Amino acid sequence: MYTFKNLTKFFSIALFSIFISFSSAFSQKTLTKISILQVIEHPALNATRDGFLDELKKLGYEEGKNLEIDYQSAQGNAALAAQIAQKFTSHESNIIVANGTKAAQAAMTAAKGTKTPVVFSSVTDPLGAKLVTSLKAPDGYVTGVSNFLGVEPQFKLFTRILPELKTLGVIYDPGEANSVSLNKAMEITAKKFDLKLVFAVATKTSEVLAASQSLCGRVDALFVNNDNTALGAFSSVVKAAKACDIPAFVSDVDMADQGASAAIGPNQTELGRQTARMVDVILKNPGAPLPSVEFPQKTEEYVKAHTNNQ
Repeated sequence: MYTFKNLTKFFSIALFSIFISFSSAFSQKTLTKISILQVIEHPALNATRDGFLDELKKLGYEEGKNLEIDYQSAQGNAALAAQIAQKFTSHESNIIVANGTKAAQAAMTAAKGTKTPVVFSSVTDPLGAKLVTSLKAPDGYVTGVSNFLGVEPQFKLFTRILPELKTLGVIYDPGEANSVSLNKAMEITAKKFDLKLVFAVATKTSEVLAASQSLCGRVDALFVNNDNTALGAFSSVVKAAKACDIPAFVSDVDMADQGASAAIGPNQTELGRQTARMVDVILKNPGAPLPSVEFPQKTEEYVKAHTNNQ
């Protein structure tokens, strides 16, 4: 009888251990891993990320229960971004979300030859950045949500609130593919408004102040149009503008708190939500063709102390 009790106890413990191991293994297998990469942090991109994470919760993804989030910022370092993206692919993420153009390019390069889908967010020109070859039917493993807004509505706003605007200074990073594309578009549209554009280069955030100051006395206003390097140091743009007694315009309403005189652009939080819904579709349809590239569903306009939703 003593032996039987010991055997019963032994088998009970053994079965319990097997059950715990199986449950743990099952939990690990059903845990969806989403890796998020940003090359730089600023209010607009951070709002996109916050909207993305918030929408995931609404879609039923709960961190620690059925979701693992690995967020990494390269702090403005493109080489570090490439290393982080490579780590994401080697750690077998279910999907990589790249916030911004440089982040998307790094993720695309790292994921090449793997089965890891890359979903970008807040990329102005996915075609120009060579992330996709088609907006309607992305081939390969990359798609996402663009933050593109046409130049004309921006120039209409700026000339409306500053009728004497004749020369506009643009601070940009030539390493940002979206900025190069936008500059070309702005040059074409500027002719309709009889505007002259003057460009100043900043390849890193520490150069933004000097680039902005170099435009002082040469332009009627400063403008940052979806350039993440310049947006990452937008306070420097505002500082230079104030010293020159000219307004500072920007393409992201989320930068209003940093002193922008006016802004018009997509709602970045909603852009993040759009991205989460796209990620959900991809995760629930493994192996299916990727969704088409999407564009902002909502834009906002900011002038001085009030905001108008459009």
